[in-house]
Amino acid sequence: MKHVKHDNKMTIILTSILITLTFIATLGGIFMNDLYQDNAQFIQVWKSNDLITLFIALPVLIGSMLYTFSLLIWYSMIWFLCYNYAFYVFGASFNAFYLIHLSIYTLSILTMIFALLHFPIKNLLISKKKSVLDFIVVGILVFLSVGLLSIYSIQSLNFAFNGVLPAIITNSGHVTSVVFSLDISMVVLFFILASVLILKRNSWGYVIAFIALLKGVVYMMVLTYASMNTNPAEVPIWVFLGFLTLVSLVFLSVQLKKVIQTT
Repeated sequence: MKHVKHDNKMTIILTSILITLTFIATLGGIFMNDLYQDNAQFIQVWKSNDLITLFIALPVLIGSMLYTFSLLIWYSMIWFLCYNYAFYVFGASFNAFYLIHLSIYTLSILTMIFALLHFPIKNLLISKKKSVLDFIVVGILVFLSVGLLSIYSIQSLNFAFNGVLPAIITNSGHVTSVVFSLDISMVVLFFILASVLILKRNSWGYVIAFIALLKGVVYMMVLTYASMNTNPAEVPIWVFLGFLTLVSLVFLSVQLKKVIQTT
């Protein structure tokens, strides 16, 4: 959202703290060889994650905050930190940076609350008429949601009826699927909510969709890079999902440009 003044000092302060903590967390993850206590595959996943966060997510976050070229990009990166570090908090073996990871996760939630409370939603003048681009965006969001729900539900039901644990649990050694839990509550939920609100011509649908999609694009980079180092066979999957997410984000951005009031 261009040229919209942001005067919420608390969001700026909290974001600055998040940037500092994330910088420390990523550098530690990259250079401290004994930090992560997981198996070799997941240590590589965490380190790949740290690299993408340090060299892509953080610069985008810093740039969007300092130059205020888009509040939505700024808030998308905050949401990325929340989702990303939820995996460190709930999915990584206990380590020396636990409190840092927990602080990033918790403060990112608080930052999002302050940010959205002060978001200039009245500057989005949504037409009552739906466009083709709206239906494309909603179609992709629903497709991704149904896909994730189907994959996770099938594996969960397979365990319920046949006693076969999902591969992600056996490979990680976790007592449950952190991936299933976080994706359904932090991805699928917001994709579906955004879809409904867009179809109902509610401005918040566009805001939620943009934040969720841009976060998704960056996180697909994390999964792609991590898979290149751990399981190359999965790379095409993440590239395809990242492409779909990016296409939806581009179409959504076109729609937003039409409805933003900058005066």
